[in-house]
Amino acid sequence: MRRLAPLAVLVVAWVLLNGELTVGNVVAGAIAAAVLLALFPLEGARWQHQLHPLGLARFLGFVAVSLVTSSAQVIRTVLRPSAPRLRAGIVRVELPATSPLVVTLVANAISLTPGTLTLTATNEPAVLHVHVLGLGDVEAFRRSVVDLHGRATAAFTPILGGGA
Repeated sequence: MRRLAPLAVLVVAWVLLNGELTVGNVVAGAIAAAVLLALFPLEGARWQHQLHPLGLARFLGFVAVSLVTSSAQVIRTVLRPSAPRLRAGIVRVELPATSPLVVTLVANAISLTPGTLTLTATNEPAVLHVHVLGLGDVEAFRRSVVDLHGRATAAFTPILGGGA
């Protein structure tokens, strides 16, 4: 089972990158994943998180909605610029104690969202510095990042003790 998890993740990534779920894409993804794992074995690497499919679906759904709404806000800013919409700033966000995987997921989800960019991310303590276009209420932005962190943690719960 430990060897199938990385293979499955790579196959899913392959299918998502190709944008179409077909037998051919799954087979090609499996072949590509097998070659990658043969060339770059994950010796010593252990999966230290419990994946929760429903939590992952909620996290991905939330990120998808954020992408759409943020894209609309950036388009509105470009078409009708105004001082409040153009107000930008760098916000320091402290996250609850977490794993490096969750910090990375949150940082990448933020950078993927139009109008925001993670500038720095540290694990201990878990802190992000985020550049925000259209920055309104700083505390509301911080709360939204902590909410995103909660959703990522619900998708990938760290296994205590680091075993897998």
